[in-house]
Amino acid sequence: MSLFSMAGGSPVATGLTANFTWWALIRRISTTAGVQRSGHYKLTATRDRPLTYEQANPPYRVGVTKSWNSWNTSTLRQPGRKDQMTTAVEDQFIRSFVLGTWHQTWLSEVVIKRVHNNVTVAGVVCPLPSIRTMHFLTAYAEELLTHVLKLNVRIRIQCVNNKTYLIHKTI
Repeated sequence: MSLFSMAGGSPVATGLTANFTWWALIRRISTTAGVQRSGHYKLTATRDRPLTYEQANPPYRVGVTKSWNSWNTSTLRQPGRKDQMTTAVEDQFIRSFVLGTWHQTWLSEVVIKRVHNNVTVAGVVCPLPSIRTMHFLTAYAEELLTHVLKLNVRIRIQCVNNKTYLIHKTI
């Protein structure tokens, strides 16, 4: 019994071509490794590589023990609302802008929470020498993101004196 007869008739009647069996065999061959390793960190011999809580949990634990880095609680299909792709591009722009503005002071992942017309950006920073500089950077980032995205943007930061406070485990 051929594949064409199992599909219900001739190749022309079912829209299949003579190369169908060849493509079916090629699709079953995989040249990649069988184990997915994205988001997993390689063990070191001395076990001295520090990982934060976000890095310590593998990607398949998102939503179980690890929280999402982008929260969108507005409806996805709403008249006048942008689509999911635009929201993802905006989130990436926010992450790039915040990490560029708070250069080498933003210690954690950038967490973005969206509720209706409000965007909250949260994270952990190391304190700058001047408190005026921290307030300026916060206000600057809020105003510029509000103007560019045309949404109410608030930045919530928490300061830690040492980066070692963020270490969850070492591998």
